[in-house]
Amino acid sequence: MEHFSHEHSLVLSKFKNSPKDAFCRACHGPILSNTSAYHCIHRSISAQNSPCTHFFLHKTHANLPMMIQHHLHSEHMLTLSQNAWLNCNVCDKSLSQWFVYECTRKCFFVVSLKCAFLDRELDHLSHKHTLTLLPLKGSHMCIACGIEGTKDFSYLCQTCFFWIHKSCASAPAELTRKDHHNDHPLVLAYSLPREYHSFGVSCSLCPEKVYPFYWLYYCAGCRYFAHVQCALSASKYISNEDVEGSNLVKLLVSENQPYSFHHLIEQFAKKFTTYNEISKCHQGHSLTFFKKFRDKNFIDEGICDGCVQPLSPPHNTFYGCLNCKFFLHDVCATALPREFQHTSYPENKLTKCYQTSKPFHFYLCNLCGIYCNGILYSDKSNPYWVDIVCASLPSKLKHDSHRHTLQLSASPFQNCKVCIPYFSELLWLWDEHQLVLMYPPVKGHPHAFNCELCSEDINPNYWFYHCDPCDTSFHTFCADKGHYSNIKYGGTVKYDDLHEHGLELTGTRMNFKCGDCGRDRIVHYKSEPRLKCVSCKFSVCMTCIQRRSYGDVQVL
Repeated sequence: MEHFSHEHSLVLSKFKNSPKDAFCRACHGPILSNTSAYHCIHRSISAQNSPCTHFFLHKTHANLPMMIQHHLHSEHMLTLSQNAWLNCNVCDKSLSQWFVYECTRKCFFVVSLKCAFLDRELDHLSHKHTLTLLPLKGSHMCIACGIEGTKDFSYLCQTCFFWIHKSCASAPAELTRKDHHNDHPLVLAYSLPREYHSFGVSCSLCPEKVYPFYWLYYCAGCRYFAHVQCALSASKYISNEDVEGSNLVKLLVSENQPYSFHHLIEQFAKKFTTYNEISKCHQGHSLTFFKKFRDKNFIDEGICDGCVQPLSPPHNTFYGCLNCKFFLHDVCATALPREFQHTSYPENKLTKCYQTSKPFHFYLCNLCGIYCNGILYSDKSNPYWVDIVCASLPSKLKHDSHRHTLQLSASPFQNCKVCIPYFSELLWLWDEHQLVLMYPPVKGHPHAFNCELCSEDINPNYWFYHCDPCDTSFHTFCADKGHYSNIKYGGTVKYDDLHEHGLELTGTRMNFKCGDCGRDRIVHYKSEPRLKCVSCKFSVCMTCIQRRSYGDVQVL
């Protein structure tokens, strides 16, 4: 056949395999395998870079009418042409090098092939009445996406007030995105299904809320939700690749293997000149360096008095005082900087502090909000404390819950997804399996989650722990060990004015009566520190421990 768009004759062929770099000259769509298309008769004998080699037309586009009449420009006929460098008057998209219909009377009216044959009337599943295409850009709010005013044309119901963008009306019933696994296509819904109304739903592609009365794409199996316009937008594509993040420290870690915390401290210490202050770490006794410890059970249970992390292998070189059961990792004893400037506290440098004169005083870390009795960094002029693990956090890191690199900052936000460094796996005394930390989107679990401890429903938009074999779940704040999880228990102290026996620092889940202030202490499911007599039931509460730690005590 002869065609106005090419100087040579065209022949129709069926391509078993899609030709390389083959695109239709009319619509720029690909020439797919096992489809028929027109191409130049000289294609097989032309040079590789010849225009004839890469000229293709879909069968439907090769047979388009040369002239049409369009209801948006009814005064003149529109002629099929190519190489128009204008935008479509209907969808406002650039039409460079595409086939278009244009007015040849210098009206500068141009429409794309898609818009030229767009139905003027539309019966849509979302509405019971017939919708009419408006020839003007609307300023009303779209029923589908909630956006008011747009460059896009709209459909309007002339029976009731129903207004919808043309692009929203053309949204496919199912959609597959590269940043959502291909096993589950996203399904178009005209409102948020009722089973998800219990908790607010956020768009997985932008931080905005998904309102229940607007259209959305969602995957029930993964609890993945997206605004219609976000899901359809190619610019909202979230890449799983992060070149910068490949060389960064990665969290989360398992409770059984908390060595990443020790790795953080080692990397942190390498940035500074080493100051060996081993003599200041433990007043009264000298510390012995241990390369190995013969009693494996002891070392597995040993806790560093600096970072309050296990002494377990592979980091089993440490300093210790066996009489006091005081231990420090090698790096915590000799390699930590004396002072440094922290990103979260630009006012002053933070100075290293040892818990020697106040062995049972707990400090609240200003970064993680957890009490600590290990080595801290503080501002001597202000009540600002940071424990070793938080001080060691790098300025950038990778986290399993997010695709991109995270930047450390003093966040002003109040709706943090998580404010405690939770483990990826957690052992729970009521479950024989490890609890796995879950974060959105939760895949392969469409039904609701209920906390086994407090019996409240769990919001799947936030993190929680789940045991898949037992189908049990816990809020993170119900499963974590509380504000005292960074305290090393043990050690005995004697107050001559309070009790005749020595008092040992322990954690308890039992209610007790404080022998100092006389108040009944109600302890919930989380462990709380107390001083307990090793010979009788006498106990001292956390408040009194803190008060008395400022005075002179005799450390045994």
